[in-house]
Amino acid sequence: MNDALLALSKRHAREAAHLHREGIGTGFLSSLGKAFLRQLYSAIPSCPSAFGYVWQEPDGEVLGFIACAQSVGKMYKQALWRRGVWMALILARFVVRPGIVRRIWHTLRYPSQVGDDLPSAEVLSIAVSEKARGKGVGKALMQAALAEFARRSVARVKVAVWSENETANQFYLKCGFRLAITREHHGLPMNVYVIDVK
Repeated sequence: MNDALLALSKRHAREAAHLHREGIGTGFLSSLGKAFLRQLYSAIPSCPSAFGYVWQEPDGEVLGFIACAQSVGKMYKQALWRRGVWMALILARFVVRPGIVRRIWHTLRYPSQVGDDLPSAEVLSIAVSEKARGKGVGKALMQAALAEFARRSVARVKVAVWSENETANQFYLKCGFRLAITREHHGLPMNVYVIDVK
């Protein structure tokens, strides 16, 4: 593995949350704030059904990350078991906003609604800092993730992206994903791509 690639760990949670918020602005999770994202990325490394990688420079700066789940449903349960109290405290401020509560519920139910024709394994998020884009960081993170899926004997993986995010759509196509379906998620049209893991 490249020296700059490291397994996502709890100590990377703050940087991953920042990169997520900056790079995935249209995503619902970004709207929940950096504090929530920090809890999520603190939990993922300890979830047996999830993993991730960061691209870290020699000076310690994290320029990109990827987070994945072998099973999204299991990952949510494991993350809630590990960090659920902290997540609930952070999300409590949204209780007076029914629209947000509905979207949180929809997100938790998402794994059971994707359909039998789509794999349960998923690239949850990938983001690269603006100054590192176009330098192969995203591709290296994706290659590492797909290799880990293969090591875990996962045959197919999906990823969902806002259909109007042309840069991200082109990135997934270049990585070998193919469009499987376009469906609405949180009121936005989302392209769901699938790749066969070799």
